Amino acid sequence: MANSSWTTSRQGRAGAAVVLSLLLIAASAPPGLAQREANALYVTAGLGVLNLEDGTGLGVPLGFTLLSTRLRILATVTPLDYGLMEDDDPRYLSIVDSYTGTAVCYDRSEDRYAPYYNCTPGTDFTRSGSAELSFIPIETVYFAGKVGRLHLGSGVRLQDPRTLYGTVGLFFDSASGTSAGGVRVAMGREFIFLGVTWGVSVRRLLRGL
Repeated sequence: MANSSWTTSRQGRAGAAVVLSLLLIAASAPPGLAQREANALYVTAGLGVLNLEDGTGLGVPLGFTLLSTRLRILATVTPLDYGLMEDDDPRYLSIVDSYTGTAVCYDRSEDRYAPYYNCTPGTDFTRSGSAELSFIPIETVYFAGKVGRLHLGSGVRLQDPRTLYGTVGLFFDSASGTSAGGVRVAMGREFIFLGVTWGVSVRRLLRGL
């Protein structure tokens, strides 16, 4: 639990640094860029670092994002939010034999040595869902040669854990409105996600049918 708290604290500091960086990028954006009108619904997929109470792993959110520049909002529904977490069994302890210098696996429950594969971390699969609503305070942010939108908002994660969270990020939609991408950080109780998102407009998908 102590290691989990330390990991959460470290991830929290990293998340705060990302938030500050995004705000500084927005503040330094060139004023001459033209605002773009856009209203589109995207099918989105994300990939990033997921930090929960039980540890750190890989987060893969899949959902839909609605962009409305008229209302200056970004609404996202994620019915499938997968997590691949490192699963350590506290029953087994990996130690180094002082005589041979090799790593061995010790079974605490049976008080004896065990095959080393028992000490190899497994993968714990988690599934959740979420919904969030963000406001776009700055519609034109120039970052790495691309024009994006700074968004700030809040959301709710449905389980593992169930929590409210705050989110901040950059959303990059193409001029044609057919594709999009972004980077965001979300932080709540015992929950942090930092990652990137890719999206394809529903209109583009329907045209391909």
